[in-house]
Amino acid sequence: MSHGLIRKAKSLRSGDDEPKPTLGQRLAALKYVPPLVKLVYGTHRGYTVAILALRAIRSLIPLAVLWVGKLIIDEVVAGMGVAQGGGTIDWWRLGTLVGIELGIAVVGEGLARLSSLLESLLGDLFSNRISVRLMEHAATLDLSQF
Repeated sequence: MSHGLIRKAKSLRSGDDEPKPTLGQRLAALKYVPPLVKLVYGTHRGYTVAILALRAIRSLIPLAVLWVGKLIIDEVVAGMGVAQGGGTIDWWRLGTLVGIELGIAVVGEGLARLSSLLESLLGDLFSNRISVRLMEHAATLDLSQF
């Protein structure tokens, strides 16, 4: 029931007078990405390279977890066959696989936190660098122009 007291919030971007950018306009905007990457890389090369390396390593974590999970399932299925045949199950191997999966998850979380820290530090350095650059440029302007 609509009583008119609460209105649906509108986004500032959802104005009816502005059409959405076309695909061509969006692709044309990508020309600004290389200069931005150059600015970020120039801010702190070490942090930038470390962030890229951490992202590459972190992208392998889900694959490793899935692979070890598959090995655990294979070991459980094999253990069920051994148990039905009257043999003994190799609990050490199963426990080792579970430990490896736990270790991968802990390492992945540590890498995520390190990556977040480096991204935050680089963001702060970049913000400071751009602010200084803006102030230096403003100092070169003639006040009579305003």
